[in-house]
Amino acid sequence: MTDEQGDRSSCSIFNLRNEGCYVILFCKTECSLVWVSRKKLPWSDCSGKRKNMRIGICEDEQPQLRFLEHEIEAYCAQHGVPAETESFGSAEELLFQYEGAMPFDCLLLDIRMKQMDGMELAANIRKKDRAIPIIFVTGDRSAVFDGYKVGAVRYLLKPIRRQDFYEALDYVRGQGLGGEARERGKTKEDFWCFPYEGDFVRLEKSDIRYIDVQGHYVSVHTEEKDYCYKETLAHLREELHDDRFVQASRSALVNMEHVEAITRQECVLAGDVRVPVSRGCLKELNRAFMDFYDTRNEK
Repeated sequence: MTDEQGDRSSCSIFNLRNEGCYVILFCKTECSLVWVSRKKLPWSDCSGKRKNMRIGICEDEQPQLRFLEHEIEAYCAQHGVPAETESFGSAEELLFQYEGAMPFDCLLLDIRMKQMDGMELAANIRKKDRAIPIIFVTGDRSAVFDGYKVGAVRYLLKPIRRQDFYEALDYVRGQGLGGEARERGKTKEDFWCFPYEGDFVRLEKSDIRYIDVQGHYVSVHTEEKDYCYKETLAHLREELHDDRFVQASRSALVNMEHVEAITRQECVLAGDVRVPVSRGCLKELNRAFMDFYDTRNEK
């Protein structure tokens, strides 16, 4: 039996809460809190109920539009997620219908359209909604590079492969970005810039899972990529200036948004990523975890 299993078998549950999209379980022994766990519910809204996946499609070719609608329905049926799509035959029609933030979990935009194209449409959308995931559909490989200016999350090259399409929707679902739940109007404090391979990288802080240090170098770990550059952990924490990042050991910071469980030996993050926990940091780590969700409840 592992230490973690021993802790669980001997502990008593003193708090079990449903935090909307998460179930939070706190356990303790006679002496101290030893295990905290957070489990995400299936694609759900703040009440914990299963939520429709709302997708907006802007495509001026009817055969391609019907194909996208069919693939979305097939994907949602396979994953047990109710689907809700709204289609637009032009960029002008979409902008006329929704003047402000978009009430969708993501947008599928064709790049080559008559009059206003998808790239210009995306630029207009970004003026009002900085967070909505945009997936471009295009037959032109050269257009892919222009999309970085408007923050597209994926490009689907025609003819679209089902595997690529499903992976794009998996990514959107994994981000948990719903129309009503998504945070709008992000400021510069929500992002962090740092030097990397002769350039500067700009990341949203919520995308960072954890940061650790080896020697004179720190590694910034996200779901998509790891970034390693020369820096001290102490200076990096000062630059972040964010209470979500808490020390799990002398050589690692974890982002509370991604923590799913804490034991005496390790901190388990989303995706079953495990970060060692030192004895000296355990108490503060547990306290920070509970404070983080108590604060979110009060908002």
